[in-house]
This record gives sequence, structure tokens and C-alpha cells, in this order.
Amino acid sequence: MIFVSLGIFLLFVSASCLPDNHTDSSVNAAIDAGTFQNPSVNVRPRFRYWVPDASVDHEQAAQDVATAKAAGAGGVEVLGYYLYNSAPGNYAPSDWATYGWGTPAWKQLFDAIAQAHQDNGMIMDFAMGPNQGQGVPADPDNDGLMWDINAYNVSIPVGGSFNNTIPGWKNGVLQAVVTGLVISEVNASGVAPSLPNDLAASRVQKTLANNTLHDVTDMVDANGHLSLQFPTDPEGIEYNLFAIYLVREQERTEADPATLEGPQTQAQSLVQNGSWTVDHFSSLGAQTVTNFWENYLLVNGTKELLMSVGNYGWEDSVEINPYVYWTRYLPKAFSTKFGYSINKWLPLLFHQNQRWFGAPAEPIWWVTDEPDAGDSHIADYRATLTDLYGEYLSAFNSWAEQYLNVQYSAQISYNLAMDMLQNIPVVDAPECESLDFNDNIDAYRQYTGAANLAGKRVISSECGAVSDEAFQQTLTELMWKVRRSIVGGINQFVFHGYPYSGNYGNTTWPSFATFNYTYSEMHGRHQPAWDYYSDPLNFTARLSYIFQSGVPKVDLAFYQYFTTYPGHRGPNYMLPDLDDAGYTYEYISPNNFNLPGAYVQNAILAPDGPAFKAMIIRANDSLTVEGTAKLAEFAEAGLPIVFSGGLPSYLASFNETGAAYVNATIQSLTRLPNVHVIPYTGLAESVASLGITPRASFGTSNGSLFTAWRYDNKTAADYVFVYNDAAGYGLGDGSTSATIEFESIGDPYEYNAWTGEQISMLNYTQTSNTTSIYFELAGNQSTIVAFQSRQNGSSTLPSAHLESASPHILGISADTSSALSLKVGPGPGSPSFRLPNGQTQNLTSISASSITLSNWTLNAEHWDPPANLSDISTIAVKSNTTHSLQNLVSWQSVPGLENVSGRGYYSANFSWPPIGSAASNDGSSPASNTSFGAFIDFGPVIHTLRASLNRQALPSLDTTSARADISQYLVNGENTLEAVISTTLVNVLRPIWGDLRTSGVAPAVGVPGAQGYGLVGSVRVIPYQVAQVPIH
Repeated sequence: MIFVSLGIFLLFVSASCLPDNHTDSSVNAAIDAGTFQNPSVNVRPRFRYWVPDASVDHEQAAQDVATAKAAGAGGVEVLGYYLYNSAPGNYAPSDWATYGWGTPAWKQLFDAIAQAHQDNGMIMDFAMGPNQGQGVPADPDNDGLMWDINAYNVSIPVGGSFNNTIPGWKNGVLQAVVTGLVISEVNASGVAPSLPNDLAASRVQKTLANNTLHDVTDMVDANGHLSLQFPTDPEGIEYNLFAIYLVREQERTEADPATLEGPQTQAQSLVQNGSWTVDHFSSLGAQTVTNFWENYLLVNGTKELLMSVGNYGWEDSVEINPYVYWTRYLPKAFSTKFGYSINKWLPLLFHQNQRWFGAPAEPIWWVTDEPDAGDSHIADYRATLTDLYGEYLSAFNSWAEQYLNVQYSAQISYNLAMDMLQNIPVVDAPECESLDFNDNIDAYRQYTGAANLAGKRVISSECGAVSDEAFQQTLTELMWKVRRSIVGGINQFVFHGYPYSGNYGNTTWPSFATFNYTYSEMHGRHQPAWDYYSDPLNFTARLSYIFQSGVPKVDLAFYQYFTTYPGHRGPNYMLPDLDDAGYTYEYISPNNFNLPGAYVQNAILAPDGPAFKAMIIRANDSLTVEGTAKLAEFAEAGLPIVFSGGLPSYLASFNETGAAYVNATIQSLTRLPNVHVIPYTGLAESVASLGITPRASFGTSNGSLFTAWRYDNKTAADYVFVYNDAAGYGLGDGSTSATIEFESIGDPYEYNAWTGEQISMLNYTQTSNTTSIYFELAGNQSTIVAFQSRQNGSSTLPSAHLESASPHILGISADTSSALSLKVGPGPGSPSFRLPNGQTQNLTSISASSITLSNWTLNAEHWDPPANLSDISTIAVKSNTTHSLQNLVSWQSVPGLENVSGRGYYSANFSWPPIGSAASNDGSSPASNTSFGAFIDFGPVIHTLRASLNRQALPSLDTTSARADISQYLVNGENTLEAVISTTLVNVLRPIWGDLRTSGVAPAVGVPGAQGYGLVGSVRVIPYQVAQVPIH
């Protein structure tokens, strides 16, 4: 069989073609993106490339980079895995004193991988440290390492005294000593009293009388002794004395080799001694990392090499584990920002201000008897922390651009107790992830709004991780994640992930597996699909090509100010009405309101960017003083502001004067004609009643349609991603049909991201300012509509077109400016179409019916493990079996294939032309008769599919609806259709699951269930006859 990969022959634009302004992260930057047909490496997806440690074979690592290019990637993101937060007692099969991150061995490996990128014309991202990039080797006394505060407390009876050494003395640098009267103690659960977006927890909740809180730090003598007499209080339960200490957390991102199991030796230098987590809330933390790079890694030619291939320096989501997120510089920054000391409020910080997962909830919450239980002080702490994290990010971003001439990317703020949206604009390429954002479109919009308002060209996603899905993820599922991300505003993809594919100690076939076989996916040469990855990766690259061009356009902005984002994001706006009506929306924080693009012109917010038509503010939103002042400015400039469910009133800060100001200001805005107070429910209807319409309006549909919009200033073209989401439906279900009305009057083209084709759309209706197009989309299918301008010559669309057509019309093309060719297929009733003048015309029905293929031959190529499971160098032990199938069924229903993974080579024959067709009656040859043809329809595809007809390769097929016109390949008489599918590896791994090891560790999850493989639907040949129609 012949299966030609269209993607294999695409010539990627080399990284050496990067322009001088490579560090320009703004929209419309002069970045060489290639073409839609052949996107350059600059917009292609990349893989997160996991290297176990520096002991791996350099040639194999370089080969891994080269094969990633063949798979369609633009490069890899180099990450030294090092057992992901390795801990004492873990087993490492090589000596990390020699092969640890940052050692000379690591630098040599890093250079080899960078050189492979240069040799292959690719670009490379790189983590700033081991695993998540959150630290480097350093002197353990370095002030740039991670800080924390620990609290000790003792209770004193009401009216009692304390005359002793304070608790915890000498366990750190004394930060503060605070006393307070406990006036209530209850067992509590739920989230209140907490700030919005905090998480619920069961705890003992103790309330401190606000007027009894005192900072008595100055009364502690040099030996830690304190003497206090406490007053009596008939309502008090007890007094508590808190001693809070500043400590170095001593948290590792890579363990000291001496604490590991395996062939380890004692470290003889700082570089050999593992890595330490740095302070994430000061520029000194960033400087600790960059100093290490300058002194140990970017020497002897590495800096120059990285400047030629480097794309992003990068850090993963911050997953550090302090008791309280802290830096030694926070108290001063707090008092400077808010005008009061944080000291006496420190006891309030020891709940909900640490990493949200992996750390138990504090058994005791200390709150106050203030109206908000002291939350305003926590909000001020978090606001300070957010500013300091911004300094850390800014230091990295500046260093990357100025020292290395590369950009910087980071996963910003989620998992942390701070306003995520504030710091998203700080870095060149903010990144989120499909796992933590749960593939949720609304959640993505909470991240992308700030980036789009800031004019960021790239918004990236670590895409593909799913728990309990290692060696099971299909590329069809991965593309579902990509499509949802595009709708949510994401436009760059780093796929999770790609493990080093060579031999490694105490590790079995098929490859090194990160996270102990828990998370998907282990992409690479051991996957039967690897030779076919270029189809979905080219699809992804073309989406990024379009949606990194121009500027995004979004209908509505939601106001959102949360002081914490504890991870695993879900929707904020819970109702479906906006999506159902076609409105697009994103979220922006009041801390984004001072961005240069945040201004109002002609009643539009950010006219040169997203061009929001209105802002939605809800009654339970938290306010800031500065943000409220900007809201008033926006409203006075004419921006429609919609208060949903009432007026907000809570100021998330300890500021009585400010609270009065924000409430008076918000109330005063209601006098303006462009400010509206509406009920919470029926938001879409209310917004529409104000004359604010979506850029893409949906008619009645039976699916879940979404759009994403991009405007290219250079060509005056609108690009609209149209997507039918079928989440929750089975394979092949969830199709929809609808007419969408677009606010554009350019000539419409369909951009096929699977093939790179740009096809005239000749079935539409236009008014003076809108274009309406009818769509039929399979479940999870998408398309791109481009509205090209005639004025600048970018459109070549003929003037002739239809306004509507019956389902019989399978395709339309233009013969001349006044004539169309219609591909008329079979179906009930009479084929018909309507002209722009309103006239309806009928066509002659085609007499031939669709042909459902049967009597298939399946040649199953088995990919089995080698006899020696430690032999990872062997891709697979391959053998073949042949099976005759009357009809297509899952391999689970084919005897002998139940536990087989690999590739399936299918073939079936059919006669052409079909009996009853006009061509068969007149004896003409369909192969040369352009008035007759056919489509092949495979339906939905589980994983991958390549096909050929009569040994002629078909173009890349959309796996949600694998259909192609095969007219040019048909011959008179017998035709042979051949198809090759690939599978995941899970079925062949199931029988040996208990024998698998990665770095000596067995899978952390149980044996997975069997997965369905193969062609499973009906494959049909759908004949059509071409009708030439003059259009006057």
C-alpha cells in the first residue's frame, strides 16, 4: 500500500530566519509565520521533552529532536525531569552528583539538544531549572532561595499572665509576636468566611476580638523572654500568644544525591548538590536562577547557540509548599502599599494561603470579629504578594530578552493566592494548561482576557495531560482539546509530553514514563501512530498560524477580581445563554485597567485590541479603589456597563475611606444612560435588548456552537473559527446544523486546516453589514471562515453565488464569474437551490445510491514488547495477521486482536460507476468524465487514518468527519480503497502492566481497561453528478 504523508514534504521555515525583533511579543509583530499551507516553526506546536537526567545518550536525544520535526513539531521544550520533585529515598539509576541538572554533563546534553534544533531548523524552549524550572543549584544560605513563616502559639487564661520564653524561640528569625482574645470557637465547614474563590474546608474556627489584637514584638528581649499580664474579660474564652518566625524553607527541586537510593556519590560542589527552590516573590529569586545560568551554563558557546535557536525560557505552574506564601521583603512592601503593618494580622494568614493540593487544610482557622472576619487584611496581603510575584516574573522576562535575545514564558499564578489576571501581561507568552483548566472554555477565557487586553501575540497551553490515561490518549481526543482551547483564546500548543526514547536504567519498554504511568501522554517513536502525527500537528499549526495573526475580537468583557486562584479552574459564568446566543466573552481584572490598550473609543473598550462592546459586572464581584475609578472613567467615555444582579459593594481591602468611595462611585454611575442594572438571569437577552449584538449570531441548532474571531489589520480580513462541541457524546454523535450570521461583508472562504486548502464559499446571504452561512458540522468538527476584502485585492471570489441549497448539494465551485458547478448527490426529494434574486430552481435527482463498502481485508501489524523488557531501543517486535471482515468492527470483536496494539492495513474493492448512474448507462468513463464523481466518507476516526484509492494517496482527513472527493482517483471498473489506522499502546501493555517500570517504580495506577481500535463505522462511496448553473 502507498500512504504518502502530505506533511512530510512540507519544508519548515528555518529558525535561522527569525527576524531581528524576535523578542517582540505584541500582536502584529513581524514574526515569520510561513504560510497557511506551510506554517513555519515559529507557530508550530512543540512537545514538552522529558529527559530523565543527563546520563542519557546524546545521539538518541538529538534523534528524538529530529523525529519530532518529522512528526510536524516546530521544536521541543527541554525539561530535565529528575523524578519530578525528587525526594530522599527515591531511586535514581545514575549518579546525580555527575548527571544532575546544571552539572557539566547536563550542559553537554543541553548543548547537544540545542545543536539538534539548529541542525534541523527548529526552535527550542527550555525550563529554567529541573522539572518545573523552579530552582537551581545554589548555596543553601543564598537569600534568593524560598522563604516561609512558621507560627507557634500558646494559650493563656483570661486574666492570666505570660512570663517565659516565647514559643518556638530560635526556630528562625522572629517576625512578630501577636496577642489576642479568643471570643468564640466552633467546628466549621464550607467556605465562609473567606474571600471569593477560596476553597471550602472542615476546621476548628477561632474568632479573635479585633480590638484585643496587639503586636508586642518590641517587648521581647534579646533572649526571647516576654512578660505580659492579660486583662479579664467576661466574654473571652482565652488569650493566645502567637510567635511567627521567618525561615528558609530549604525546599528542593532536585534532591541531594546523597539522600537518594542507587549508585550515588557525595556531592563535592554546589553544582553537584541538587537544586533549591528560589524565592518566587522577589527579583532576587529570579536573579539567583539567572546568575547560575550565566556562570555555569551559558559559557563556552552555549549562549551563542541558544541565541540562535532559543524561543522561550520557561517555568511551569508554581507548585511550592510553604506554610504561607512569603518573602522576607513582604512586610515592607505591604506597609508601603497599604499604610499599615501586617504584623498583628499574621495569624490570619495560616489558612488558604499555601499550595492548594498536596497540603492538608489547616486544622484551625483564626479569624476576627470584624464584619468580613478579617478578610480585608488577607486581601491586602494577597495584593502585595501579587505585586512581588510580578517583580519576579519581570526580572526573568527582562533577562531573557536583554541577555539572551529570547522570550520568556511562564504559567502564571494559578495554584497561588493572588490575582492571576494581574501578572498575565508581565511575560512575553503567558501559558496555561488543559489539565488545570479542565478543558473548560470559560476557564480559558479567565486566563486569555488579560493577555488579549495586553496585546500578547501568543497565549500558550501545556496541552494534553489527563489523569490515568498514559499510553491511552488518542490524537482525536488531543485535537478536541486543541479546538476547545482555540475557542477559549489559546493559540499556541506545547503537547504533554515526549519522553526520551532511549534506554534508561531500571526502565522497561516502551519508554521512560513520567509520573509513574499516571498522566497522558508518552508521545514518540514507540507509538504506532508516530509516523502519522504530522496530520494533526499540521492541523494545529495552521490553527496557530491564523490565530496568532492580527488581533482577537471579543464581544463582552466580564469584570473579575479574585485574590486567589487555587487551581483546577471551572467556569465562572455558569449559565449557557451567552454561548447559545453566539456571544464571545473574556474576563479582565481591575488590575488590568491601566494597560495601555485599556481605553474607550466610540463606546468600545480596547478598540485596537479585543474591542469589547460592553462590560459585565456582577453584584458579588469584589472591588478595588483604583479599579472603580477606572470604571467611572470608562463609563463616562460611553462604554456600556451592565450590572448583573445588582450593584457590587465589597471592597477587597482594609480601607474605610476607600469603601465609602467605591460604593458612592458605583451608585453614581447608574445615572448614565449607558449604565444598566439588570437581573442575573437572562443576561444574553438583556444585553441584546440594549442593541449589543454578537459578532456571530446563531440560529436554531441542535448542538453546541462556538466561535473565535481574529482580525488581520494588514489584509483587512476577518478569520472566524466555527466549532461544534460534542463533549459528552460518543464517537460520531453530536452533529449539528445552523445558519450563522457574521458581522462581516468580506467575501467568504473556507480555510481547511487539515489540508491547507483555501476554498471559495459560494452559498451565503449578505446584507449591507452581515453575511449568513449555513453549516453542517459533525460532533467536535470545526472550520475556519475567512472574510477577505475585495478593496485590497485579497479576495478573488467570483461574484456568482447561491443563497441556499438543499442537502443534496455536496459541493459548489465557480466555473466563471457568472456560472457555478454544483455537485449533486443522492437523497430523498428534489435537489434545489435559491439564487440571490430570491428565485428557487430545482435540479434533476441523481439515480445512483451511496455504496457501503464490505468484505474488508485487515492486515493487522502487531507491535509487541521485546523479550528483554529493558530493551527500549527496540521500537517494537512486529508481526502480522490477516483477517477477513464482512463489516467493520472494533478489534475487540476480532478474535486474536483483543490485546493487540499496532497498525491496521485495511483494503476493500468496489465497482465504478455505480449501477443505475447516468454514466453506467451511457458507457462513458467516469475517470475522464468531469460531470460525474464521488466522495469517500469514513465517518469519525478513533485515532489516525491515512487512505489511498488505486494507490493514489488521499489528502489529510479530518478525523471528526473523514471525507474527501475521490473523483480524480476513480477508474472505470474495479477500484481498490486502502486505509491504514494506528492504535495506542494500552492494549498490548495490559497483560504486562505489572511488569512495567520507570526508574525502578511500578505504575501508580491499576491495569487500564481495553480500548476500541480500528475502523468501526460504515465507509461509504457517495456518488454525485455535476450540474452547471448559470447565475445572472
